[in-house]
Amino acid sequence: MLLKILLLFGFVALPFGGCGQQSAEELFAAGEAAAADPASLDQAVGHFKDFLEKFDQDPKASEALNKLAALAQQQGQMQEAIAYYERVLADYPESGHGDEAQFMIAFIYEEYVRDVERARLAYQRVIDLYPNSELAASARHLLPNIGRSPEEWVEFQDRAPAQ
Repeated sequence: MLLKILLLFGFVALPFGGCGQQSAEELFAAGEAAAADPASLDQAVGHFKDFLEKFDQDPKASEALNKLAALAQQQGQMQEAIAYYERVLADYPESGHGDEAQFMIAFIYEEYVRDVERARLAYQRVIDLYPNSELAASARHLLPNIGRSPEEWVEFQDRAPAQ
C-alpha cells in the first residue's frame, strides 16, 4: 500500500519537475491540478502544505491557505477551514485576501457550524476591517438576517427597497 501511495505521489510530481526539489510554481500547480480531481483532494492538501512549508513568503502563500481552507470545507472539516482562513488574516494581512477570509469565516459559522453569535461577530468584522469591500456590502445585507428562517428571509427580500 505504501508503495502505491509513493508511486501515486511520484506520478503526480513527474509532470512538474520530477523527483527533485520542486519550485514554488511547480508545487502550487501540482496542488491546483490535484484539487481539480475529487479523488485526489488529500494529495492537493499535501502539495499546498508543502508549498507553505517551503515557500511561506511567496506571493501565492495566502492563496494557498485559501485553497487549503476550501479543500477542508469540501471535506467537511469546518473548524480546520476556519483555522486556515484565520491564518490568512494573521500571517498575510496585506495580501488582499483578508476580506474573503473573514467573510468565509462568518459564512461557515452561520451555515455549517450554526453559531449565530460568532457569525454576527465575523460579519461585523468584515464591515469594520474592509468597509469598502464588495464583501462588506454583502455582510451589511446579511447581518440583520442571521438566524432568520428561510421564509422570513424571502419576506424580507420581497419588502426590500429596489436599488
